[in-house]
Formats: sequence, structure tokens, C-alpha cells
Amino acid sequence: MDYSYLQREYPETISMDQLYRICHISKRKARWLLEHGVIPCQDSGRQTRRFSIRLEDVICFLEQRDAGLLDDVIPQGIFSSDTSRPVRPTSAVLDEAELCAYLLECWEDWPDMLTTRQASELCGYSVNALNRWWNLGQIQGVKYRNELLYSKESLACWLASAKGQAIAAPSQQHKEWMKEFQAEEQNSGMEPDSMPLLFSD
Repeated sequence: MDYSYLQREYPETISMDQLYRICHISKRKARWLLEHGVIPCQDSGRQTRRFSIRLEDVICFLEQRDAGLLDDVIPQGIFSSDTSRPVRPTSAVLDEAELCAYLLECWEDWPDMLTTRQASELCGYSVNALNRWWNLGQIQGVKYRNELLYSKESLACWLASAKGQAIAAPSQQHKEWMKEFQAEEQNSGMEPDSMPLLFSD
């Protein structure tokens, strides 16, 4: 579908209210797409007019959605009122400390303090997601010469935490690390059937 007509009807930067109307989705889904970096945005953190979204990013999202490229990114049924949908059991959360140590071992060639671009490249999450986690205190960082540097250790600890493991749409890198870590745990002497496989191809 040709979405060029949107450029005639909307400004270059739009709000979340305009976003959900353009995409014909609920406000809750629109907020999720923004908070998880599926649609890039500027997040002010304010209660009102929190998000600022470039129209060209919205058009890109619509084109990708139409092409089926987001089917694996947006979990099915998470915006349904049906509470019977299956969820990952909390008892299957991987050991946080061990997973954090494993990530740091995988990342040993990366600097201890990461630029925004390096952090995004390393973990596969968007710059907006990283900034949101920093604003919420979930990862640590410092401002240096007008640039935000993230602590590699705090990023590893956040992704290894129970909440980090439960991110609704984990990046491909994040999923692979958890799969590899779990495989190593199983191969280290644990009975194969004693630990349910959380991530499979």
C-alpha cells in the first residue's frame, strides 16, 4: 500500500494520539510499540505529550507490517483481553548472576563504558530503549562531552535480570545469549529434562 498520502495530511513529527489513529491500533498497543523501540521515537518522560514520532518512521513501520516483517517482533495476543494466553513461567527464569557473568564473558572485547551506538549494536536494542532504561535507572551511564556512556556491566545485569529476561520482544542477540547460556547449563551436568528450554528456533 502507498502511504505517501500521510505526508500530505500530517506534519513531519506526530504524537502518539495521531499514531494510533494512523495505524488503526489501540492506545495500549501504540504505547508498547514506542516503549519497545519497534517504532523509533523521542521519549520526554512527561505525563502528557510524552512521545514525538517522525512520520517517516511510522510509514516505514506500516510498510514492514504489511510485508509481514514484524510478525516475529510483536508477540501475538499481548493486546488481547484474553487472560488465558500462555506466558513464560516465572519458575523458568534463568539464574541472574550466572547469566550476567556469562554475558560479560561474551562481551569481554567490548569497552567497559559503551557509547549509545556501541550499546545498541552490542545488545540489539534500539537507542530509544537504551535511553528509556537509563531514565528508569535500570542501566547506569554517565554524560561525557555531551554523550551518554553506558556501563557494560549494568547493561549485562539488566538483561540478565528477571525483568530483562521477560522483555516482551527480546532482540535476536538477547535470545541467542539466553539459548546458549541455557545449553551450557544443561551440558554442565544438569539433567536435560530438568530445565525446560525457554528459547527454541
